[in-house]
Amino acid sequence: MVGHLEALHLLNASGEKLKEPLVSSRDSYFLGALFLFLEIVLGTSIVAIIKYFSSEVSLSVVLMFRYLFCLPILLIIGLKIGSTHYFKIKNKKAMSLRSVAGLLGLSFWYLSVIHLDISKALALSQVMPIFICMLSILFLGEKVGILRWSAILVGLSGAITIINPDAEGWYSQGLLYIFLGTLFASIMFVSLRRLAMTENPVATAFWYNLFGSIVFSIYCISTITLSNISPEIWTMLFIIGVMASAQQIFMALSHTYASASSLAPIHYTTIPMGVLIGLLVFNEKIDLNFLIGTFLVVGSTLFILYREQKKSSS
Repeated sequence: MVGHLEALHLLNASGEKLKEPLVSSRDSYFLGALFLFLEIVLGTSIVAIIKYFSSEVSLSVVLMFRYLFCLPILLIIGLKIGSTHYFKIKNKKAMSLRSVAGLLGLSFWYLSVIHLDISKALALSQVMPIFICMLSILFLGEKVGILRWSAILVGLSGAITIINPDAEGWYSQGLLYIFLGTLFASIMFVSLRRLAMTENPVATAFWYNLFGSIVFSIYCISTITLSNISPEIWTMLFIIGVMASAQQIFMALSHTYASASSLAPIHYTTIPMGVLIGLLVFNEKIDLNFLIGTFLVVGSTLFILYREQKKSSS
C-alpha cells in the first residue's frame, strides 16, 4: 500500500526541485514507470515475505527493522542537500498527523495481508483513491460532482463484490485491518497534501520513519526477547530493511522522471502480482467475484484520477 507512501523529488543544494529534465521527454516516462514498477515489486515482495514468516516472528519486530533501515538513506540525502537545517518542520501538527496515521496505516496493512489472501488484500488496497477523495471532501472542503460521486459508489460496490458477503465463511478480521489500513493511509496522504505546501518530502519522510522506529523499538525492547530470533529470521529482517530503503529510492526516482498522475495506472500491477504470488506460493483461489470486483475498483479509481487530473489542469 501501502508503499505507497510518498515521493522524494531530486532537489538542488538550495532545496528546490530540479527544473531541467534529466533525460529527454521521450525517455522520461519510461524511466519513471520502470522505477515505480521496481518499487511496487519490492513492496509486494515485502508483504509476501511478511505473510510467509508471520507465524515465526512478531510483526512488531518486522516493523521496527523496516523503519530503522529507512533512516540512513534519508539522513544521507537530507544532509547532502542542505545540512541539518533541511530537517526543520514548520507545520508540526500536520507532521504529527502524518506520522501517526502513517504508522497505523502501515501496521494495519501488514496485519491485513497476514489474515487475508494476499491477492484479495492487494486488490482491496486499490480503493485508496476513493478514500482519499472522500476525506478530501470532509477535511479539505473539495467539491465533488455527480460523476465522481458515482465513481466512488461503483468502487465501493466493487470492494463489496470482492469481499462477497454471500459466501460461507466470508468474514475475516483481515477485512477490518484492510479497512483501517486504507483509512489511515488515506488520512496520511491528505496530511501530506498539507505538508507539501510548506515542507520538503525528505524531511517529512525522515521524521515519519524516525517516529516509527522509536515506537516499535521501545515496544520490542520492553516486551519481546530478541535473542530468541533464529539466524534465518535475522536474515529475513535485514532483507526487508534493505528492500524498504530501496523502495524510498525507486519512489523518489519515479516521481523525478514523471508526474504522479501519469504514473497512477502503474500501481495496478500490484493486482496481477498478488494473484500470481497467491496462486504459486499460498495456494489461493481466484473466483468470478474477485475478477468482477477488481474490474469495478480499478475502473472507478482510474476515473477518479482522470477527473482529478482534468480538474488540476483546468
